[in-house]
Amino acid sequence: MPAVPEDLIEAVHRAAQTTPPHAADLANVHRRRRARRRRRAAATAGGLAALVALTGGALPMLADARSAPAPATPSRTSAAPATSPPATPVVPAAIPAQRLLIDMAGATWRGDNGTGPDAGLPGVAAVEVLPDGTVRRHRVPDGWEQTVASADGRLIGLQLTDLRPGVHRRDGPDVEGLSVKLVVLGPDDSVQTAREIRVRGAGVELLGTDGTVAYLARDGGLVAHDLATGREEMLLRSSTAGVDLLAASRTDLGPDHLVEQRTDDGCHTDVRRLTDGKRIARLTLDGLCENGLRLSPNGRLVAVPYQRLPDRVGDREQRLAVFDVATGTLRTDRPVGMSHRASAAGRIQGVAWADETTVRVAWTARPEGARVDSVDVVTVAVR
Repeated sequence: MPAVPEDLIEAVHRAAQTTPPHAADLANVHRRRRARRRRRAAATAGGLAALVALTGGALPMLADARSAPAPATPSRTSAAPATSPPATPVVPAAIPAQRLLIDMAGATWRGDNGTGPDAGLPGVAAVEVLPDGTVRRHRVPDGWEQTVASADGRLIGLQLTDLRPGVHRRDGPDVEGLSVKLVVLGPDDSVQTAREIRVRGAGVELLGTDGTVAYLARDGGLVAHDLATGREEMLLRSSTAGVDLLAASRTDLGPDHLVEQRTDDGCHTDVRRLTDGKRIARLTLDGLCENGLRLSPNGRLVAVPYQRLPDRVGDREQRLAVFDVATGTLRTDRPVGMSHRASAAGRIQGVAWADETTVRVAWTARPEGARVDSVDVVTVAVR
């Protein structure tokens, strides 16, 4: 097959990474299907084939050798009289590990230069790689989008439903007959709550959760939606931040900061204070950002997956960079794997922090001769 022009490979990559518009119009009820079609069309034009599905089984771990973190230093206490029992040291509670979700769950590609049958994992919109490396396919309602995971085993997502299927209406933010619900699934994937959150004429995106509230981006800014009551509190207005917080392509939140990426023209990650939205740092990498932007549990570090651009047409190295949020210092920049031009297989599909110094990366790649991708977990230590 003749060499594929570099600009065409660029187009394929960007088509695969295209962020959908606001989930507030009828067209977005089926946006996942149309996004798959765009990816197939781009792959066909470039003669690329990528068949993505998820397989369980034993997953190899590519880990940097590191010792276990030192235990937390107990708080100081005043000396007790000899007759009193010794004071019990106060040990901070351990922060639960983040759960590792597959970003492209449910996506399919068409192989054989665009002429072969669909392959992948259709119909499964929420897939998780468990700490032991096994792959769990969650049962979610139809129309499920934008999965986030709580440490207590629950999943939260948006459910988009066309209430008037087959009825022609004028599309747009004011379209009639569209439902957008915030749905909470229990650890057994049963529906615990399903609450309508659509505001007609406005957009909404689900950004994250702390188990008590879900963080939503709305037209006005960043809000906290109480999972128990549905009450919403504005945390940061877009007008205060000076940017449209709903327009970011990727966003993650921590205790004091939010991080966001807004364009595929290079890889730039902006760090903003939650108090006033002021940008305090711009973290730049030489390449294209990939899915999986993730703050550490304490919010002090941010993991940024990206794809390094080659000097010429060929395979591309996918890497994970970790920055200190407060100083912008690059702490780690490690290769994860190679994205092969011939198959478009091999890419980062999710990131989660196992603890404050260890990042788990979900990597999918197609074994030679196979028609489905395997899932490996690459562990990166941060020093």
